[in-house]
Amino acid sequence: MKKSNRITGILLLGSLFLFTFGCSQSNQVRVQTTDSYAAQSKLIHDVFTDKSAYHPKETVRLTLSLNNQTGSDFEGTLHLNFKHLDQTVKTQEIKVGLKKGEEKSVSAAWLPPSEDYTGYLVEVLAVSGNQIEDQKNTAVDVSSTWEKFPRYGYLCNYGEMTKEQTQDTVDWLCKYHMNGLQFYDWQNSHDQPLAGTVQNPAEEWKDIANRDTFASTVKNYIQACHSRNMMACNYNLMFAAYNDYEKRGIQKEWGLYKDPEHDLQDTHELPASWASNLNLMNPGSAGWQNDLLSREKDAFEIYNFDVFHVDTLGNRGIRYDYDGNRISLDEQYTGFLNQAKKALKKRIVMNAVNGYGAGEAAKANTDFLYTEVWPDTYPTYSRLKDAVDDNTRLSGGKKSSVIAAYMNYKASGREFNENAVKLTDAVIFAAGGSHLELGDTGMLSSEYFPNQKMILSDRLKNDLRSYYDFLTAYENILHGQKSWSGLTAEIDGYPVSDSGDSGSVWVFGSKNKTCETIQLINLLSRSDEQWRDDTASCENPKTLGAFTLKLDDFSGKVKSVYLASPDIKGGSMFPLDFSVKNGKLSVNIPSLQYWNMLVVQTQA
Repeated sequence: MKKSNRITGILLLGSLFLFTFGCSQSNQVRVQTTDSYAAQSKLIHDVFTDKSAYHPKETVRLTLSLNNQTGSDFEGTLHLNFKHLDQTVKTQEIKVGLKKGEEKSVSAAWLPPSEDYTGYLVEVLAVSGNQIEDQKNTAVDVSSTWEKFPRYGYLCNYGEMTKEQTQDTVDWLCKYHMNGLQFYDWQNSHDQPLAGTVQNPAEEWKDIANRDTFASTVKNYIQACHSRNMMACNYNLMFAAYNDYEKRGIQKEWGLYKDPEHDLQDTHELPASWASNLNLMNPGSAGWQNDLLSREKDAFEIYNFDVFHVDTLGNRGIRYDYDGNRISLDEQYTGFLNQAKKALKKRIVMNAVNGYGAGEAAKANTDFLYTEVWPDTYPTYSRLKDAVDDNTRLSGGKKSSVIAAYMNYKASGREFNENAVKLTDAVIFAAGGSHLELGDTGMLSSEYFPNQKMILSDRLKNDLRSYYDFLTAYENILHGQKSWSGLTAEIDGYPVSDSGDSGSVWVFGSKNKTCETIQLINLLSRSDEQWRDDTASCENPKTLGAFTLKLDDFSGKVKSVYLASPDIKGGSMFPLDFSVKNGKLSVNIPSLQYWNMLVVQTQA
């Protein structure tokens, strides 16, 4: 790794959409980066949409939650700006009056343009006279399917709950625009996911950790997901059976073995208090495939899941089938996944643990690529970005990435470190992926999802709303990056890096024929490059005030430069002052806290 005041690096060459930038409508109330609102966070309490994503020609319904804590009455207007990048595609105005201390909710509706797979930012401004008093943003994803821009969350508790309780949990996740939820460990057992039979399904059962699971809760969660346009994803391992599997007609001949004599079946050990260890089967065995998928088909018949989420356990080393043939476990994945698609007629997602089997998943009929990362392979910020880049390369740029990365892994009994979480999200999102992290327990700190050993603070919950709004609003820019090209960059007085070095500003990005997208991630205060932050001690960022970023090798004419950041005014996009001299672009940037994104429009 290297660090200097001048970076000679590489920019990610992207297959981004060709956007048209231009002037906003003249009657729009415009937000400026320098705006200082007298009543910030004292008028608009919350803004959220009724669904996580919308099909083309589907109406977006918004709730504007107001709470006047300014100390005086408010008479004014709520200005709604519906924006795609810098373009305002629609505005609305709602007159509103609020007595001191009064709370009320206001509804709004918007029919977006009919273009599929498009992200929008929604600015809501409380205006009195010509003065903006308060601002809250949200975002809208118009996509007919989820796989292009997946935002994946999880559920893992299925005790006895009311329908209202399950809906409340899903509604909270909807505010982060989650368009799919993984139902982790919902099943009766890994080799018999449906409790009971299709003719007589059980009302309750014990999961593998002997926790109570209720059919009504699972069904209510599925219904709640569908009410918010979320995919409900049926989780199971690809190749696991309980200790007494032969009693259920599963054959040893389908097993996965550590020796060619089939004396030692591969086993995933679990705590003694749990229902069973997991005895591993050969996913390439036709007998195992037919047996498990027939049982999954029964589960899908009773529970209206949309997706089969297939888990794996990473590289198991040298393994054998029952006949003593040495097998490469990952080479069995494509066949299993395609057979699952054919048998179940459902969408398919597979967890390639530490990247093992990602290439096979890329070749299979999967919705997107999902990688659970661990520090032995992906220890640093740079390697975390590589996880997304590797998936893009393996799929030829055709499949998006979801990264399961567990924060503050070795810490417990305290709040998640917000600096570590936001920097990790910044890296994954800027690279074009999304992060499996939010669910019914709050946030993940462990591969066993019910392990609720860390606390998601209210402040971090609020901050992450801006990050997920940003991911959704700018999905057309952030997704689709493929290969690299050259760039040099410098910031006077501060080290810059092309590889995520601690103590630097990390600069990388992508480009197409008409624009370049440049990501700046602030690692100046980091003493190391370990994204996971095991001790939950990640330093507060050294925030940069106004500074100039200088970029070389701009041979085309620069028409405009825009800034957007989840850390500045809820992700609104602003034009920046710039100059070009002798091929060097100088951009005046107002601040950098965690993550800034620049969009530079050029013409040849």
